[in-house]
Amino acid sequence: MVLLIARIIAALSAYGKPGQIALAMAFGVALALMPGGTLLWWLLFIPLMLVRINQAALLVSMALARLLLPWFTDALAERLGFFLLTRPFMTAPMTALLGVPGLMWLRLNDSFVFGALVLALLSLPVLFVVFRVLVDLWRRHVAAAFRKLAGKIGSKIPWLKRLMWGVRMASRGRMRA
Repeated sequence: MVLLIARIIAALSAYGKPGQIALAMAFGVALALMPGGTLLWWLLFIPLMLVRINQAALLVSMALARLLLPWFTDALAERLGFFLLTRPFMTAPMTALLGVPGLMWLRLNDSFVFGALVLALLSLPVLFVVFRVLVDLWRRHVAAAFRKLAGKIGSKIPWLKRLMWGVRMASRGRMRA
């Protein structure tokens, strides 16, 4: 866990393209919007772990969003999915889609899963822009102050000293997991 946190802080502060980090964080939040036990979630998660994005940013943003977002988005996803699936124009495409063998396991006929997928896809560009701005703001204004504060406090708190050591090693590319 300390390694993941060290990598995300190092990525935000120094290495990594801001767009790559923002995209990973946006995908992490988008995955957190969808129910995790479905085949659809796994079909999206596994390729994301194989492509070249910041996996620490993806995992940390997904974990934080899983803790915070269900309070706000689950009811919205359920209503959106029910609204879309009960529209007459969706009957023919969904019937054809669910008629394909194996695609029924994606649970797209479930209003919560379908609503969460639509909500995640619609929010992805907005999340990317928001996280891109946040990464730029972090690098310009917060990173130096954070390093300075953590350096002062790190001598008194052992785990913070270890975290800052991990950040230094991760930013130099010497930390492997």
